Amino acid sequence: MKKLLVLGMLALAGLAMAQPKVFKGTEPGRAGGAYRVTSISDPRTWNPFVARETSSTDIIALFLPYLTTYDPYTQAPEGRLAKSWEVRNNGLTVIFKLREGAKWSDGQAIDADDVIFSATVHADQRVNSNSRSSFILDGQPIKWTKVDQFTVRADFPKPYAPALIQGWYIVPEHIFGPAYRAGVQQLQALWNLDTPPAQVVSGGPFKLDSYVKGERVVLVRNPNYWGVDERNNPVAYLERYTVQIVPDLNAQLARFLAGEADTFSAANADQVAQVLERIRANRLRAEIFPNVDVTLGTNFIVFNWNHKDPFKENLFRQVKFRRAMAHLMDKKSMIEVALGGLGQPQWSPISIPNKAFFTDDVAKFEFNPQRALQLLAELGFRSKNRDGWLVNAEGKVLEFNLVTNQGNNVRERIAQIFRDEARKVGVKVEYRPIDFNELVRQLTSPAADGTREFDAILIGLTGGIEPAFSRNVWELNGSLHAWNQGVGGKNPAKVEAFEVLIDTLMKRGATTLDQAQRRQIYVQFQKVVAENLPLIYTVAPAYNPARLTRLGGMFPKEQINSIVGQFPYIETVFAKE
Repeated sequence: MKKLLVLGMLALAGLAMAQPKVFKGTEPGRAGGAYRVTSISDPRTWNPFVARETSSTDIIALFLPYLTTYDPYTQAPEGRLAKSWEVRNNGLTVIFKLREGAKWSDGQAIDADDVIFSATVHADQRVNSNSRSSFILDGQPIKWTKVDQFTVRADFPKPYAPALIQGWYIVPEHIFGPAYRAGVQQLQALWNLDTPPAQVVSGGPFKLDSYVKGERVVLVRNPNYWGVDERNNPVAYLERYTVQIVPDLNAQLARFLAGEADTFSAANADQVAQVLERIRANRLRAEIFPNVDVTLGTNFIVFNWNHKDPFKENLFRQVKFRRAMAHLMDKKSMIEVALGGLGQPQWSPISIPNKAFFTDDVAKFEFNPQRALQLLAELGFRSKNRDGWLVNAEGKVLEFNLVTNQGNNVRERIAQIFRDEARKVGVKVEYRPIDFNELVRQLTSPAADGTREFDAILIGLTGGIEPAFSRNVWELNGSLHAWNQGVGGKNPAKVEAFEVLIDTLMKRGATTLDQAQRRQIYVQFQKVVAENLPLIYTVAPAYNPARLTRLGGMFPKEQINSIVGQFPYIETVFAKE
């Protein structure tokens, strides 16, 4: 019955749509004005097939279209470039009708060739797109066929539960096609940061205008965009969208307090207090909503199972070692010190606000230094040297490096608390913050022999409403299978049994339509991860969004949550003054 309901809902949603795309805002808006946000890091690329980090994808999402996503008011499927769709063959086939008249910023039509080409490249193992897992089910590719210029057909090897809410980027075939046919490396070299912004073609609400490394990215409204509001006025309303590069969370707060950034997400209670103080003193025309939700994003420590040092590789692969490290995480202190009390401990991978799939019924290796010492003794670290560090029978010191992204004050404090607790029991942790993009490079770029250079990294993922969208993390050949990375989209050279089980569960979860069965699958998935700790989760901060009152088109407090944020669409945000 659930399966029929899902398919029926999708079909009805498709029939209700018409072109151009109508964006339902929270209030009538008006054209003009600017929107200013901050980013902790420069983007690494404008190329969606290469991008892996939010510093890049948050900007790419402003200028590249996708077929469908979910409605921010209801979380039901919603068309973007697709004006409608028809589900056939018990979910194995979906026929997408595209919006005729949609154009790229260079004036060329956005059509079926762009969709088919983009799907083909995302699925190409040689390209190793971060979205590749959305195009392969149980090892079989989704078959994309051009029906006519504005109709595409997708044939799935199995029904794919989130097929109609997944957003994957569509690129202009007339730009990327010649490079792809000349070779994957030429395709991957397109739209790098040295590419003149005018050459980066847009099919989204904004287009690139300028980029100054370490300072800002500026986008301007795309006049060819195919969106309108409910009064048939063109959107986006905003004329400019500026991303200021501010590599420190406290400096980002200072920008907001000075009225130089329009939105801000306070990372901890101290930042909340500073915003409130400024508002109450009538020195800032803004609103803040403390603890309105828990953030979707996760923070975790990942150890490198592909280390070139055999001793460290073997150590990091031991579940007793990872459980010992989990027992050294004082999450109570992390919440109190790093978050000012506004947060929750996290034990498993699904975001806490994702109530449809989240469970708290998992193994919890709580803060317990004595238990950590017992586990480390079972691994051979039974004594300490004269400097107080744990050593094994050969005198090998138990030590490793830990890095996180510089300027993320919350992660920096979490890392320091972990390091301090580790040192108390004799585990030597050398901690240092580094540039975010360098962090991502170390994590996601194995050498040709499959080795990577880091020991341990504290980093996070953005989370979301659909567990299947994290298949690139949990399936064996995923581009973000962070602890045990394969080369070039292939499986890692050595895998553990629990990884195979997780891989199986993720494939089953993605291809099961019954909601109750899906929940059971993802509950088991969370239990397996929590038991084996390939990623050791830390704490989930509260969601404390703030915004200047000069913005219109924002959600009222009761509609704000960490899944959709402060507004339904960037297209319907506007400047009141």
